[in-house]
Amino acid sequence: MEASSPSLVTKSELKALAQACYLDPVLFCKTFLTHLFPGEIPWVHRALLAILTERTGFLTKYGDLEKIVKNFTYLDPEEEERPIFRLDDDGKVTMFWRPFVEVMLPRSFSKTTYAGIAVPIYKTVYQVNKFAAYVSESGDHAVMQMENVRRELSDNERLIQVFGDLRPRLRDDERWSAKMFETTSGVAFVARGRGAQIRGLNHRGVRPQEILVDDVEDKESVSTEEQREKTRRWFTADVMPALPTIGKGRIVMLGTMLHPNALLQTISGDPRWSVVKLGIRDKDGDLLWPEAIDEVKDEANKVSFANAGQLASYYMEYHNEARSEETSMFRQEWFKYGPVPEDAVIVAASTYNDPAISKKETADEAVIITVVMSDKGQIYVTDGEGARGMEMDAIITEFFRQHKLRSGTGHASFAGIEANAFQAALVVTMRQEMFKRSYYFNLEPVTHAKKKSERFKGILQPRFQNGFITFTRKFKKLEAQLLDFLPNRDGKDDWPDTLCGAIECLDAVAGFYAEESTDEEDPYNEKSIPDLYKEIGGSWEVA
Repeated sequence: MEASSPSLVTKSELKALAQACYLDPVLFCKTFLTHLFPGEIPWVHRALLAILTERTGFLTKYGDLEKIVKNFTYLDPEEEERPIFRLDDDGKVTMFWRPFVEVMLPRSFSKTTYAGIAVPIYKTVYQVNKFAAYVSESGDHAVMQMENVRRELSDNERLIQVFGDLRPRLRDDERWSAKMFETTSGVAFVARGRGAQIRGLNHRGVRPQEILVDDVEDKESVSTEEQREKTRRWFTADVMPALPTIGKGRIVMLGTMLHPNALLQTISGDPRWSVVKLGIRDKDGDLLWPEAIDEVKDEANKVSFANAGQLASYYMEYHNEARSEETSMFRQEWFKYGPVPEDAVIVAASTYNDPAISKKETADEAVIITVVMSDKGQIYVTDGEGARGMEMDAIITEFFRQHKLRSGTGHASFAGIEANAFQAALVVTMRQEMFKRSYYFNLEPVTHAKKKSERFKGILQPRFQNGFITFTRKFKKLEAQLLDFLPNRDGKDDWPDTLCGAIECLDAVAGFYAEESTDEEDPYNEKSIPDLYKEIGGSWEVA
């Protein structure tokens, strides 16, 4: 039954609805908390609900079981990957884990809506635990979430209709405060912030049977090793011993990685914990929750973090992945910026296009980049444009614009287009366009035999590392993709690939200016260029 169904009147109807929602936490959320869950609850959140409520039977009702089993995994003490959920031959879903569970989810993935509001309400009305605690990064934040729970129990008419008014009366001994509440059914919840005393909590002779830990760390608490160690000591010595010594007791922790040595990552090495790490993409590379973060948002986030010099933070917050700068092929510190010097002697320019016509969100962009090279071997990235789904006419117009802008009578000009598969047709069209525009240049179709990682390592990396490439302005996508590039890892690299192609086009003249000329009559070392007839022992103009 959905929340839009007619009001229930009879006790049997109310009892049936309560029973159905107990067995199906998704139905519970959609029935009683429609304002918090207006849309479909995705498979990743259904699996999270199963872990938080310790119920699995409902999962078969909604499908996506293969995705859940494949992605909700942890490493055992032998570093073998084990599934949290297992699908039996009879179709039944069961859960297996260690005494404690940690689920790392990306930033902005509604962790608190589930762990801080929906599940505490579910467990309160169904009296799952007599006493539980909710712990968050600050006391104020934890109290605010408990206040949201109390407000639903007080004001949600459907909850009250089915489960009754659970608020204690003023004359009762039970408390109904911001930091702790106890219902008329005897269920108690406390709210605590990081660093607060948890050990020793006892309500009516009962220790917390469950502790929900939700985003217990923030940027400040992970900023220094001293603060990180303080959090680790508090959690180990205060939170974990707060559970009952005999009988049921568990801790479920949700969070997002904020530092490679913070609490979440430290717990990954504790054999008592089952740790699930999820990023914005599942193990097949598909977006985990595209309604929250789609391809466009992800690309914008990555570019924003990269250009702020915080690409490592992007991977932690959106992929729960600790990335070391040492593993990257390119580093922010290698990027140089500045205009082409007025006294620079430009010896060659190159315009290059890596075409792409698909308009899908996952497709590469069509990119056109122009570079110029000085007689000192310094390469200046002067122009760059790109867009996903760019029409052929737009590609041609931009290519001509850049080439005209940087071509000149005093230096060589090169032009290239990647011509693999369908892209070869663009070369023909471009040459036809030369006739229409009365503007001609030597256009080379380029095919690549080497892998991108090999080309990047041989052409781009040493030039950046040794200061031979300068950006004349900020090229945000280019810089972000350079910083993001890792060999043998899928990712966007259309901008670096185009830059690599533009620089490759200059190889024909680069060696001629390797040494500075001391001959005023031969400033470009033209006398050092070997006579090809002598070098090859005959004419190179005929076969």
